Amino acid sequence: MKKLLLIILIGLLVNCTKTNNKPPTEEDAALFSLLNELDKCQETGDKEKRYKLYSQIAAEYEKKNLSELQKHYQHKMIIEAEAINKDNKRRGQTLLTEAHQQMATTHMVQGDLDSACIEAHNAAQLAPKDTLDFRAQTLLLLAQIHLMTENADSVLHYISEAKHIFPKVVNTDLFRITHAYGLDLQNRNEELMAVLPSYISECGIHGQAELTRLLMYHHEASKQWQKAYDDAISLMNITDSIAKDETSENMARIHALQHERQMEFQRAERKAEQAQFFVIIIMALLLLLAACIAGLLYRRKARIAHAKEMEALRLSEAAQINENLVREENVKLQRLYYEHLFAIILPILNAHRGKSGHINLEESSWELIEKNTDMVLPGFTSRLRKQHPTLTTEDVRFCCLLMMRVPNALLADVYSIASSSVAVRKQRMKKKLDKDIQNQTIEDYLNQYII
Repeated sequence: MKKLLLIILIGLLVNCTKTNNKPPTEEDAALFSLLNELDKCQETGDKEKRYKLYSQIAAEYEKKNLSELQKHYQHKMIIEAEAINKDNKRRGQTLLTEAHQQMATTHMVQGDLDSACIEAHNAAQLAPKDTLDFRAQTLLLLAQIHLMTENADSVLHYISEAKHIFPKVVNTDLFRITHAYGLDLQNRNEELMAVLPSYISECGIHGQAELTRLLMYHHEASKQWQKAYDDAISLMNITDSIAKDETSENMARIHALQHERQMEFQRAERKAEQAQFFVIIIMALLLLLAACIAGLLYRRKARIAHAKEMEALRLSEAAQINENLVREENVKLQRLYYEHLFAIILPILNAHRGKSGHINLEESSWELIEKNTDMVLPGFTSRLRKQHPTLTTEDVRFCCLLMMRVPNALLADVYSIASSSVAVRKQRMKKKLDKDIQNQTIEDYLNQYII
């Protein structure tokens, strides 16, 4: 009898364990599958397949914001491409170029521009001579990196070289935006104003937003207030359209994931019910004595109660996950709204512009900026002051303008300094906040003080 009861107890424990297993997330399942496939591929000697798997795994870690693991697998891509290059030089060169391009992009996104420049130059040197579009893309990548360092001569040099190698590259949004900002850096305003209208009409919606913002700054600089006002309205409409599209996509994604999660739960429940039915049949055959029937009924009631409790817990967890997703989406929308708030207050700032072109803000205006910052990003200034008590009021207000994504040209007018001096001021502020954030932009560092 004791052995019989032990067998029944083990069966119940196994059944409960199966019921409590939670399905993995979609990203975790994809990554787990890729890693398993990579383990199987290690022994086959298929170098191209391993290269492809390294690339896919790096992309999955990029989605998870695990940059070190992403760079680790991109480095493996380079090693694998070098091995392929020994057997097939043309194919190896193509894969090496692709791997160095990805590595350069990763470094550029993380703000490590020196490493990004080195990787991009490696890609440019390794690109096969007859792959013109591929080489042009690499040159545009170099132009982007130099644009971030505000090296206008290098930007326009690489753009010109890319256009010479592959003329069709001028039809891409990346070329148009990079070219426009390169002209802006060199103060070639007449050429810039000549190409901006056509570039804006030919770009996609994100490119339109970027170039419309640049056009607005130049209309402000030339005191064409009506045109600047029209540009600000157009920019606001474009950004609203982008926000609506992103919100719609995110909500559709949330609903799709909710549906998949429900279907997974239903499949798990059906399996659990089948397992429960099987256990009940086995126990009914084994428990022939009347003394065991009462114990079986008690255990069955306890199991059902436990299953309901677990189901309630799962539903509660699902509701919490959905609530967190909605909260994160609200924070993103909050942040997006604040980043573009400066487009709405431009007429107010311009009202304080003096004869010299500089903007002289009164104390009440600065207090209003701090107040609006804390309204949109609750507690931002108080958390910043608490973490960095040495910051002055002017430092905190400068951080508020950075969180608003006020462009360098407008910051220069507010503080009556040259545009090139804004980058120096940002660099000093980074050192004042934290000497260890040199490989991170100050805007990204300040994001941690948002709720």
